[in-house]
Amino acid sequence: MKESNYAVFGLGAFGSKLARELHAAGSNVVAVDSDRVRVEELKDTITECIIADASSLEVIKELNVKKFDAVILGMSSHFEDQVLALTYLKQEGAKKVYAKASSDVQGRILSRLGADEIIQPDYDVAERLSRRLTMDNITDMFDFKGSAIAEVFVPEEMDGKSLRELDLRNRYNITVLLIRKPGGTPESIWNPDTRLVKGDQLTVFGSEKSILELFQ
Repeated sequence: MKESNYAVFGLGAFGSKLARELHAAGSNVVAVDSDRVRVEELKDTITECIIADASSLEVIKELNVKKFDAVILGMSSHFEDQVLALTYLKQEGAKKVYAKASSDVQGRILSRLGADEIIQPDYDVAERLSRRLTMDNITDMFDFKGSAIAEVFVPEEMDGKSLRELDLRNRYNITVLLIRKPGGTPESIWNPDTRLVKGDQLTVFGSEKSILELFQ
């Protein structure tokens, strides 16, 4: 399996956490920040940590950014530097750039400058919490490559019905990945004649629209 390579520019709380998590997941991670203290704190926990100005064209050229699967910009508190870094990354052929934004305005600007995806951590957390609070049967849901993975409870109208009867994959394009009985642990479902019981928790994969229509 090919190793993934990432660069993280900006080592605030978001960037540092992301760099550690990516490295822990088995990826090569190069992190860049001009703050020596932040670099020292992180250097022994990831592949490489560099003290440098991430908005410098010379630094970006030296890193050879084409080799990374993605570059993540976590410098939203220094927006001018973020804009410069994004501009130079695109100029130097970065494959994919994720940019952290502190506001919708920042996000729109970064998108227009070529960011492949905008990350708004506070917004994303608020959206997920809103879903949990307002959807009785959906406890969590997050995007996954254009679709969604969700944790849902079996609603009353599915109680006692088998997966074969429900035919979720053909009727709704929803795949049931795991089932967890109350007090139990998640298990894969191989038998289409498995009957669902109200209160069972399912992990499902499909379009967000279909999941909301079926389980909300």
